[in-house]
Amino acid sequence: MKRFTKLFTLFLAITFLCLNIASPDVFASSEKQKDYIIKGCRAYISTDDVSNYGVKAKKEGNKVKVYNSYVTMEFNIDSNKVSINNINVTLDCKTFEEKGKVYVPYRMLLETLNYKLTWLSTTKSVSFSKQSGDTTKYPLTIKNGENKIVIDKEPQKIVSLAPGVTEKLYELGAFEKLVGRTQYCKYPSKVKDIKNVGTLFEPNIETIIDLEPDLALAETHFKKEILDKLSQAGIASASAKTPVSIEGIYDQMLLMGKIVNKNYEARALVSSMRSKVQKIKYVLNNNSNKKSIYYVVGTGQHGEYTAGSDTFIADMIRTVGATNAADDVKGWKYSVEKIIDNDPDILVGNKTNIDSMINSSNFSILSAIKNKSYEKIDSNILELSAPRAINIGLKMLFKMVHGDLVNELGF
Repeated sequence: MKRFTKLFTLFLAITFLCLNIASPDVFASSEKQKDYIIKGCRAYISTDDVSNYGVKAKKEGNKVKVYNSYVTMEFNIDSNKVSINNINVTLDCKTFEEKGKVYVPYRMLLETLNYKLTWLSTTKSVSFSKQSGDTTKYPLTIKNGENKIVIDKEPQKIVSLAPGVTEKLYELGAFEKLVGRTQYCKYPSKVKDIKNVGTLFEPNIETIIDLEPDLALAETHFKKEILDKLSQAGIASASAKTPVSIEGIYDQMLLMGKIVNKNYEARALVSSMRSKVQKIKYVLNNNSNKKSIYYVVGTGQHGEYTAGSDTFIADMIRTVGATNAADDVKGWKYSVEKIIDNDPDILVGNKTNIDSMINSSNFSILSAIKNKSYEKIDSNILELSAPRAINIGLKMLFKMVHGDLVNELGF
C-alpha cells in the first residue's frame, strides 16, 4: 500500500485534469515511476504492473488481455476500442506500446475493477480504494419508489417495458436474457425478433405472464397498476424514473448492471462515459463562445415540448458548452411565445419535428430557421437516457456548437 500512496497525485490528472484543475506541469517534478505515463490529460499504466490490482496481462498480437476469474478486458493497441467480457466500449484515448511495454488507460482499469476515486481537497490529490461488491449477491433487495423488491436469483428471463431498458440491457451484454419488449423498442435492430408485449402504457399482461419471466423492468410514465398486476402474478417488477442529469444515467447503468450481475460491464461503460464528459470539458477549456440550443421534443397542434432546465438533455446541452434555450422552465412543456422570445441559435430534433417548425409560419422569424441552423437527428439517441446519449449524442451536440474542436475529443 505504501507504493500506492505515491500515485495519489497521479490521479489528479486522471480525474481532474480534464476539468482544468491541473495541468501536466503538476507532475513534471514528481518522482519518475515505471508504473505510468501521462499523455495529454490521461494517465496510462503498463500491463507489466497490473498484477498490483489482482489481474494478469497477456499480449496476443496487436491486443493485450487483462483478466482475472470474473472479467476479461481486451485492449486493442493503437486503438480506443476495448472489450469487457465481450461487450464493446469506445474510450476517449488509445492503448499504445512504447519501448516494448503496452500501456492501458489507468482510470478505466481501476474503475472497472471497482476502485473508488476520491478527491482530497486538503492535499489536492486523489485517493483510490477497493470497494466491495465486485459481483452481485442474491437475493438482491432494491428500492422501487417507496417499496422494495427482492430478486431471489440472477434473472435469466426479462421483459423490458421501455426502450431505454432494452438499450441498457443490450449495452451491458445482457440482451440474451430478454424474452419480451414493447412495440416501441427499436434498438438494437435485432430486437424485432423478441416477443412484442404491446405498448408502453398498455402492455398485454397475459402475454407477459405466458413468457414466464423472472423480472419485468419499466421506466417513467409506466402505470403502477400494471406493475402491481405483474407482482400479483409472481413476477418481480420495478420502474425507474427518468434521470434528470448525466450522473443519473451513470447511476441507472450501475443499478441495471447490479440487477443482472453485469457489474464489471456496467462499471466499464460508466467509466468510459464519464471520461468522455470530462474530455469534452477539457477540450472546451472554459470556452466562452456559447450558442443556444432549443431541443424539440414535440411541436404543432398538441403544443410545444422541449427539455427544461431539470432534464438530462438540458444537462447534456450545458456539458457541450452551449446554453439550453429552455432553461427558463422545468419539465417538458413550453410555448411558441417563449421560443420566439429566446430566439435560439440552433434547433435540434427529429426530422418530423424540425420540418414542422421550418414549415410553420409561427417560427419563420427564428434566426435558426433563417440561417438554416438546425439539425435533424435520431431522437432516440438523446431521449432514452441510455449509453448512446453519451457515446453518440454528446458528440453530435458538441459538433453543432464547436465543429472546429470535434477532432480533439478522441472518440
